[in-house]
Amino acid sequence: MIPTVALAMRAAFGPSPGALLSCCLFALWLPIGSAAANEVTDWSVIIEQTATASSVKPGGTLSGRNVSLMHLAMHDALNSISRRHDSYGVHRSSPDANPRAAVMAAGHGVAVRLYPDQASSLDNLYSKMLLTIPDGPGKNEGLVLGDEVAAKIVALRADDHFDYATPEPFVSGNGPYGSGPGAWRSAPDSPHQNANFPRASLVTPLALKSPSQFRNLLPGPLNLSSGEYSRELEELRMLAGKTSTVRTPDQTMIAMLWAETSLFRTFNEIARNLISARNDDLWESNRTLALLNVAIADSYVAVFDAKYHYQFWRPTMAIRGADTDGNEKTTSDPSWLPLLPTPPFPEYPSGHSAACGSAQIILESAFGRSTPFAATGTTWFPAGYSRNFSSFDDASRECVEGRMLSGHHFRFSDEDALYLGQHISRYVLRTTLAAR
Repeated sequence: MIPTVALAMRAAFGPSPGALLSCCLFALWLPIGSAAANEVTDWSVIIEQTATASSVKPGGTLSGRNVSLMHLAMHDALNSISRRHDSYGVHRSSPDANPRAAVMAAGHGVAVRLYPDQASSLDNLYSKMLLTIPDGPGKNEGLVLGDEVAAKIVALRADDHFDYATPEPFVSGNGPYGSGPGAWRSAPDSPHQNANFPRASLVTPLALKSPSQFRNLLPGPLNLSSGEYSRELEELRMLAGKTSTVRTPDQTMIAMLWAETSLFRTFNEIARNLISARNDDLWESNRTLALLNVAIADSYVAVFDAKYHYQFWRPTMAIRGADTDGNEKTTSDPSWLPLLPTPPFPEYPSGHSAACGSAQIILESAFGRSTPFAATGTTWFPAGYSRNFSSFDDASRECVEGRMLSGHHFRFSDEDALYLGQHISRYVLRTTLAAR
């Protein structure tokens, strides 16, 4: 298993992470340098743990957007010192600024503005980190640069409506299935009966022109009366049920790994490990993490826009209501439950599969297509669980399988979403932080 700073930090947190944030992070930050990490990867971990400790509890999509803003601020600050790529939103020239100081200030500046309830802990940690840089004009210029860029990036995105990624009342009726068979309705095993993120179409993406920009790439759910639909429904009924007797133990582990609450955490950890192993400089380290988080954040926005366009039912309700779908080959099971609780929002397409596709393209671009790595799970594995992969494509294929095995998605939803996520990342690579 590849050792990770993030796993060590999670282990260090006790029952009151807000109170322990500063001491735990600083204690663990000291040896990060020995693992070939740098200030960019340090702050990647810090903002992740800050989100966990914060009382704001913004959820995975908004947290991913916040991580994106931090790395975009770092990018524009570093670009002001040595311009290697297009800036995101702030154009300055500060060639004499210390890059380490600029990165620290940008990281702190974004984190403290987005998580003000953690300001005291973040300020304490920041002050201790700054002791590792000798005083001088370059340090001072870097600190001013980083904080000013952070303030401008946060202000630039203040009204982007990523905060709409919250549960709200929603009733299907305007989608292709109206309110009849095929239409989404909340499942009895969902965490709540509201729907997450129904106003996704009003969000301003980080790189896409609009949430629906690539919706036309999606063919939509299978016809309920088709043979392929009946085969996929039967696959779910047999393999993805809570009490399935044919699903293997390894398939169960695959399902649980790819049901992580936040794939931002999963893929940021993978990227940090690979960055540290290669000893990338600040510029390349940060650009990789910026593009990764931007692409994943926008893929979730695009997916949720599509979810509320199609408003398709989850496997739980599809299997329970198979006697109403007009397909003679489907089998109804009124008490069927999936391996893992049904997510509280429409099914098509799969958000996690789109995130896997987005991450695949960004990480292949940064590290090559045949790079081996390990992915860890924490949501359903309290002690952590690791699986090894020979390539990013290998992980994407398993992600598609895992999302079906969890009982959350039809296979066609995963495959279509994977393609959508890959397409979004290719667009992000072409249009965002491009090489000069």
